[in-house]
Amino acid sequence: MHNPIDRRAFLTALGLGTGAVVVSCADKATTTDASGSGKRRDAATPDDPTDAATSTTAAVVETPQSPLTSDPFVLGVASGDPTPTSVILWTRLITELTAPVDVKWEVAADRSFSRPVASGIVTAAPEWAHSLHLDATGLDPDTEYWYRFSSAAFTSAIGRARTTPEPDASPKQLRLGFASCQDYTEGHYAAHRALAADELDLVFFLGDYIYEYPSTPTSVRQVSDGILTTLDEYRRRYETYTRDADLRASRASCPWVVTWDDHEVENNYADLADNGDMEDAEFATRRAAAYQAYYEHMPMRLDPPSGPDWRIYRSVRFGDLAEFFVLDGRQYRSDQACNSRLDAIVSRASCDGMDADERTMLGPEQERWLADGLSDSDARWKVIAQQTVMSSLVLGDLILNVDQWDGYPAARRRLLEFIRDHEIGDVVVLTGDIHSAGAGSLAIETGNGERLPVAVEFVGTSITSSSLVDLVPGGAELVTPENFPGIAYLNVKLHGYGRCTVTPSEWRTEFVVVDDVRNPDAPPRVDATCVTPAGTPSVTRV
Repeated sequence: MHNPIDRRAFLTALGLGTGAVVVSCADKATTTDASGSGKRRDAATPDDPTDAATSTTAAVVETPQSPLTSDPFVLGVASGDPTPTSVILWTRLITELTAPVDVKWEVAADRSFSRPVASGIVTAAPEWAHSLHLDATGLDPDTEYWYRFSSAAFTSAIGRARTTPEPDASPKQLRLGFASCQDYTEGHYAAHRALAADELDLVFFLGDYIYEYPSTPTSVRQVSDGILTTLDEYRRRYETYTRDADLRASRASCPWVVTWDDHEVENNYADLADNGDMEDAEFATRRAAAYQAYYEHMPMRLDPPSGPDWRIYRSVRFGDLAEFFVLDGRQYRSDQACNSRLDAIVSRASCDGMDADERTMLGPEQERWLADGLSDSDARWKVIAQQTVMSSLVLGDLILNVDQWDGYPAARRRLLEFIRDHEIGDVVVLTGDIHSAGAGSLAIETGNGERLPVAVEFVGTSITSSSLVDLVPGGAELVTPENFPGIAYLNVKLHGYGRCTVTPSEWRTEFVVVDDVRNPDAPPRVDATCVTPAGTPSVTRV
């Protein structure tokens, strides 16, 4: 495992390793070729990086010529992992070329690019599927920008990015979205079209960007390939998903902060334990391919992966209003208890080892990193952006899903008791995975049956992936708020995303849904609004 990264150090760009491609707007723009050596290129960036975001006289950089014969920008553009002075700009070229391709990038202070800020040339390397992760630096804090790429006669779509406020700034408001679980075969991305129209400050995508298994004859939409195992197969699946116009619009609308869940590799995998009959070494090879494909398609401020191990947990700060701790709940977890990765429901009485202290969801190192970050943070809202439901969804002796934190009770107890013992207030958990929407308090269960709330959780439903009511007849009647203490809102039928308005005094989450994912033109609506006042670990539906 890698050494933990200091949370403040995250606000600076990380260099890419051998074979990667990077360019910085600060000082002079530099590219790294396929050998890893830096090559200076033309750049339209002021020598003083503090002037970059206000310059209106940036020199024009010529669009590079290349043998491209068709539009390579069919996957669109994206931005991600913003800091007060920088943001990662992403695209991936779809081309038959096997050689590196030079690409022009531009950043402007307006959508028409009449006020250019910076531009330069970066090289897209075939080793990384001609993907680019450009670190645009020297920008102004808390500022909106527009960006695009071009090569030969082709120009990409325009993306909207923004930087975060300085760490000690006091923004009055943050508007963010969170989403997950977008099985392409099960519906259309009308929810992403709505998300794009919101033009938020940030979007957190909490896993299951792709699904690794094949479509069926009855699927709403078809995908190529069977069960994914190779790098080329994973790449093709990302291409299919990302070509969707509504998803491209969503990714281009504002910076995304992403993490994965299981389907980016394999359903319900845990560390190097797969959900089938692969040996560890074979699954490690598959996981390495999946991780590389994930990196190639995400706007992430990280070193690229090298093999089956890749640290992606990290933090993002939005002034003194909110600090986000983005977790990896797959790579370091203990295997699901009682050989129950394929079981929907498990009896606690029949699973003696489930509550063992050594069982972990995050791994010891990530647990310590999260604990240190929560206790050190001086932000009003401390936000844990993660994959699987932390709230208890237990009916009597029956655990509905041991892949969630219910299957790791000791790990959940350690986290919640740490929050209580260190008197950490205003902790919010954002969650995906379960294909249902919900909101409620997270509490420590006392010995006398009482609950001590210490945090709140907002669970986003799926963009398209099948809900409980789709999979289990009568499931909607079984899983209701009345059956679970602390739950203020629960909907297991509908699909969509969460939209949050955050101020120093309250956290407000609107659950935006579409009524029919089979309809590409389904209109969005707000199904419920839930509010958490600052200083109180409770949720009220309003």
